Amino acid sequence: MKRRWFVLLLALVGSSLFAGNALANHLPAVPNVTTLSARGTLADEVKYNLDGIKIQTKNPVDVATLEVTFAPGASAGWHFHPGPVFVVIRPNEPGTPVPVLSVWNEDCVKTTYSPGSVFFEAGRAASLLVKNESATTTVRVYGTFIVPVGAAPLRTGSEHRCGIEE
Repeated sequence: MKRRWFVLLLALVGSSLFAGNALANHLPAVPNVTTLSARGTLADEVKYNLDGIKIQTKNPVDVATLEVTFAPGASAGWHFHPGPVFVVIRPNEPGTPVPVLSVWNEDCVKTTYSPGSVFFEAGRAASLLVKNESATTTVRVYGTFIVPVGAAPLRTGSEHRCGIEE
């Protein structure tokens, strides 16, 4: 009898862990496609402060540039980055509809960006949802990521907010 309860308890705990992991680390229904353009390590400390631009690193960092393609309806899901990111919306091809990318911040405030726009993601401090809400137009962006050496530029599985379908 004790053995039966032990097996039942073990099965219950195992299935709970599996379900919790699947929910925390799911992918959006239509994920984006990410292509690494370049990545390198900046080994030297940087201290730059000129003309209103300030950059400082205290340890070596990786700088990575990625092209991210959001097909119609595609999303990056709720996510964060281990460091800051600058994102530029790529111009659309002549004769195609103007693509728009929607970004929701952790307070559920939506901002839209069109070609040539730039936005900044602060990194660990923020959980964002980035989504192409168009049913017909693809959106392409370039992101420049500054992250700890060897770190993945994107971390998924952050808290889902706002009741927005990914």
